[in-house]
Amino acid sequence: MNIINLENLDGIPQKYLSELTKFDSLFKTSMFIEDFENINEIKYLISKINTFCLNNSIIGYHYTRAFPSDILENGLICRTGREIRENFLKKYKHLFNAVELKKIMILWENYFCEKQTESRDKRIFFNFTKFGLKTSDAEPLLINFGGEQIFMPLISDESLSKKIKTLGKPLILKCKLSPKNIETFIDQPWGKIAISSYNKIKNKEAQQTDQDGYQTVNVSPLNIQIEEYKLRECLSINKWT
Repeated sequence: MNIINLENLDGIPQKYLSELTKFDSLFKTSMFIEDFENINEIKYLISKINTFCLNNSIIGYHYTRAFPSDILENGLICRTGREIRENFLKKYKHLFNAVELKKIMILWENYFCEKQTESRDKRIFFNFTKFGLKTSDAEPLLINFGGEQIFMPLISDESLSKKIKTLGKPLILKCKLSPKNIETFIDQPWGKIAISSYNKIKNKEAQQTDQDGYQTVNVSPLNIQIEEYKLRECLSINKWT
């Protein structure tokens, strides 16, 4: 089974990449996937690549601030927000005084309403390229400890925000996933992301198409490579065996 990296197209069969070369002149002048996705030959390749990906493994990037030892021991676990926050207090309650703890509970209670709970609980979120590092979309996840289920309502408070930024390390978790477990928000996402990545190889100014996706299945530590994110460098901590 192939492991497909939609960031650099590793694992995509050469026969599809060779077909794409026929459109290189178009890709070199195109900025958006909408410029070419409805061309019949490209639409066909999007479908074929998407089907190929569905029958193999893909790389998902999970941005977080955490302790590498926790990831190496537990991987990524589907939990409710309440479980995540209870575990946070169990481990780190000692870092906050009584006033701060009361404030944390109020902020969490007010923020995590039914709608927030429904859209986040027991879901692990991924991107499928590293485009989020260039747009700063990943930055809040990398500088604030514990994921959005912890930090989202706390970053408005300067003292609390300062403390959660001192915990853990900024990590990019490169996860080997089954695309059949992943929910996304566009049709044929794997084919479209792959074609967009090819477009960006040919035109560095092109806009990268990526997707938020989530799954409700745990990710084993055996299927995670950890990269410590430092400024613009990634230091690899472990590799798949």
